[in-house]
Amino acid sequence: MIQHELQADSVFKHFGDREILTDCFVRCKTGEVIGILGRNGCGKSTFMKIIFGTLSCTHKYVSIDGKKYDAPYKVKGLMAYLPQQHFLPDLLTVKAAIKLYADSRVDEERMMTDENVLPYLSKNIFSLSGGERRYLEILLLVNTPAKFILLDEPFNGLDPLVKEKIMLLIRAYRATKGFIITDHDYRHIIAASDRIILVTNGVFKNIKALEELETLHYLPPGSLAFSGLE
Repeated sequence: MIQHELQADSVFKHFGDREILTDCFVRCKTGEVIGILGRNGCGKSTFMKIIFGTLSCTHKYVSIDGKKYDAPYKVKGLMAYLPQQHFLPDLLTVKAAIKLYADSRVDEERMMTDENVLPYLSKNIFSLSGGERRYLEILLLVNTPAKFILLDEPFNGLDPLVKEKIMLLIRAYRATKGFIITDHDYRHIIAASDRIILVTNGVFKNIKALEELETLHYLPPGSLAFSGLE
């Protein structure tokens, strides 16, 4: 199986006089899940939008398999992005959404028969619960031909059962795709990820040991032990 590589290098972003991101770098290969943690307003979502290509910045260098792209979202098969807000039209049915996003009949059949979606095929999007809608959105994205999937707060506001279903989705598709995910739910980010990056003062810090999340003051002392993550 061919392995693909995404690199986002020298990413700088400022709003007015405030520099949000300073020389940030991420490398992600297909088969990997990279988790990005950080406090509110630290630039996690900003970074996602920049590498996806929908937000301008002071400087960036984004490449996939060694080829530079200014706007990866414009090229089919490169990157898919889950924003924090729901993106499917309310009046669309679940079945119609699947038909719209499916790249092939095989993909369409796979999504139509997903046990978490099957009971709701005839329903309109607006009638789904927040968790059902989020699961569907992620299912649609991982079934696109995109090599890399960016998930911005995929677990936010969901009940534990839906979070576990999304974890299973990530695990099921990670063999052929690379994932970059960010969320305030650090427990699920840690559980899902191969590597963790902490955004602190606009800089990306590669976390080599989970204890650093406490020593760098992202988590209060004792949080990892309390969560059973030590």
